[in-house]
Amino acid sequence: MNRRDFIKSLGLYGSSILVPSLFGGMNINANASSLSSRRMINARAAVLGEIGYVAPTVVPQVISVFLYGGPSELAGNLTNIEDINANSQNPYNSNLMPDANNPHYTTNGFWGNGASGNGFNAGGEAMERMVASKRMSVYRTINRVKDDSKAHRPSIFSNLTGMIGVDDSRPGIATNLASILSANGMIADNALFPFVTFEGESVVFNQGSVSVPAGLKPISLNENFRNPYSRRANSSLESTEGDQDAAIEALAQATMAGKRARYQKVIDAFGKRGEIEGFVSQLNQNLANTQLPVDPDFVAPIDDPGAAAPILEYPRGFGDRLKAAVNLVIHNPDSLFVSLGNNGLGGWDDHNSAQDDYPGRMRNLMESLEVAAKHLEAAGKDNVIIMVYGEFGRNVNLNGSMGWDHGNNQNLYLVGASPSAGPGIAGNELGKIVGKTKRIGKAKVNRQFTSPTDDSYQCEPFAVASTIYQYFGVQNPELLTGEAPIDETGTPNEWKSIG
Repeated sequence: MNRRDFIKSLGLYGSSILVPSLFGGMNINANASSLSSRRMINARAAVLGEIGYVAPTVVPQVISVFLYGGPSELAGNLTNIEDINANSQNPYNSNLMPDANNPHYTTNGFWGNGASGNGFNAGGEAMERMVASKRMSVYRTINRVKDDSKAHRPSIFSNLTGMIGVDDSRPGIATNLASILSANGMIADNALFPFVTFEGESVVFNQGSVSVPAGLKPISLNENFRNPYSRRANSSLESTEGDQDAAIEALAQATMAGKRARYQKVIDAFGKRGEIEGFVSQLNQNLANTQLPVDPDFVAPIDDPGAAAPILEYPRGFGDRLKAAVNLVIHNPDSLFVSLGNNGLGGWDDHNSAQDDYPGRMRNLMESLEVAAKHLEAAGKDNVIIMVYGEFGRNVNLNGSMGWDHGNNQNLYLVGASPSAGPGIAGNELGKIVGKTKRIGKAKVNRQFTSPTDDSYQCEPFAVASTIYQYFGVQNPELLTGEAPIDETGTPNEWKSIG
């Protein structure tokens, strides 16, 4: 029996029982009397015990931007647009065609602004600049084939846990990552905010059956770094927050006196709360006082050669949250995994009026990412990678409501500082456009979609999780996901045996 069949036979796909010694504990019924159940647990533990780990030379920091609703690939891939338009039930804007008088089709087939600058722009020029400056790579063939679900919940769950199916006991990607890094001594006991969410609850942090220390559970922040540890209005105390803090601390110390042995954990928690509150306050101060750098790509116009380079500015909305996330990883190297969602953009479930609603949303996203890449570069943070993807792609036929229904193929955008900023994450060389597609489906029917060409690289979306694990030093992440990390130089969907 080969390694993959063996793992399947143990039920690892669809199971979240993990190695106690490696993952810091799990919820197993110690009184279980079934010998077969105990043998199954031991067998699963034996397989997961084979996870290899080597600390990376450069410790990465990942900002994960998950686009809920399922974004269309077309902003980053118009290469099939003429064939798509010829077969669609409803026509596309003629300016999207490469041979149009005012083409919005950029050099590399992105959805740009056209010569008129009329606003029908899905961020194509920003993508072109990022690819040319090696601040972005675009993977056009993240194609869901296995367990072909195009429903929201199972697709979100699968992509944010890195495993097929829906199972609430299954840990999210960040939880697995926290367990592995903690077990291998990669997170110091005094680390602050190693896992942060700017989107509230997310499946990526689903704890499932894995126990992680309290300090490795996600902290929720917003774009203003609202302090989750400050003590707010309490009518029984003084009116100002400082007085409230002093009163509560005095009460706590009085209560604790003489009871330290019994309540040491509580006492420690009070101390930790104060430390974290001070840290968040410092982040707020940094955010208020730090001016963004000037645009490193600015070229003065011929008629004004002395013009000063403008200061970088994030677009409003989503850009505000991305700016906060970037400031966090710049000022806090302890923050290893930061998640963002759609906040400030809106959802991507474009079943209707897609050509009206989608371009502006995508333009805001791409222009925000471009500023973030330059911001990171100016700060010398070449170890940060921003990963942008969603639960699935969309059909390319414009339906009766002029929208796109759910599909299989989507883009993955990787964004970071250019190579000139330093060595960066090993193997993460930006500036690439990977994957070729073709249109599939009968003319004038709804189910039309793109699919990788026979000679193109492709991978399952679960490969994104494997890639994250690989960044942080996991040597055989396919044991956790069933998919090898993204590697366009290898065979698509190849199972890499470790046996």
